[in-house]
Amino acid sequence: MKAQDVQDYLYSLAGDWRYPEDTVDTFKAGAPQADLRGIAVGWMSYSWALQRALDLGCNLFITHEPTYYNHRDDDASMFRFPAVSAKRQFIEDNDLAIIRCHDLWDQFPAIGIPDSWGELLNLGCPVAGDIHTRVYVTVGVRAAEMAERVAERTADYGQPGAQLIGPPDKLVRRVSIGTGAITPYLECVERFAIDLAICTDDGIDYWRDGGFAIDMEIPIIVVNHAVSEEIGIQRLAEKLRHEFPNIPVHHIRQRCMYRLFDHRP
Repeated sequence: MKAQDVQDYLYSLAGDWRYPEDTVDTFKAGAPQADLRGIAVGWMSYSWALQRALDLGCNLFITHEPTYYNHRDDDASMFRFPAVSAKRQFIEDNDLAIIRCHDLWDQFPAIGIPDSWGELLNLGCPVAGDIHTRVYVTVGVRAAEMAERVAERTADYGQPGAQLIGPPDKLVRRVSIGTGAITPYLECVERFAIDLAICTDDGIDYWRDGGFAIDMEIPIIVVNHAVSEEIGIQRLAEKLRHEFPNIPVHHIRQRCMYRLFDHRP
């Protein structure tokens, strides 16, 4: 098998959806015709994750997010930083191929990013939404209780606490989630008449959306971007493992990007 075979398979999953001409789902490094020894799948191609892939005998890394800190991995100015140049040299020296799987997996049904996230949160079946957004109906719970439920579900992903903006006692029935950094709070308020939105720290503006949530009493629960997508990346690895049983496929597990330090007098 070649690295290109994996890329071709991912492209075949698009079905009726068509990749945009400027898709970011392309090779970021390495030779498409490289013989595969193993596949590693991770949310982001951190340097430590690439080393972990090599330790596992993998020479192909499938990443959801960028490798060089720019959405299209095309900002040459990033290489003015010695550490970024060293990362590229490390990838080249170890003949690592890197494929990005972002546009596809952000909209893939059932096991892609949005539906996997909703399933992890145990929200049931969506009643509305679009490619990147899902809306669910609850039996009616307080916003604080919903935040506690989210924190319980995200604890295993390195985030045992969730932020709640807005009134904790607000009774909520319609809840929206987004996909990664695409968590359009105001749009969901308008289009889907939600009572609460579960958003990511990359997907809202605190000064705008947070202020609106407080004044309009439509709460927001905020989690880390990485946490909201990790379960979907796990599902991607499982799908590849099923499709390519003769090639080792490893999920490089990742967690919340930050740690919280609490000082209470």
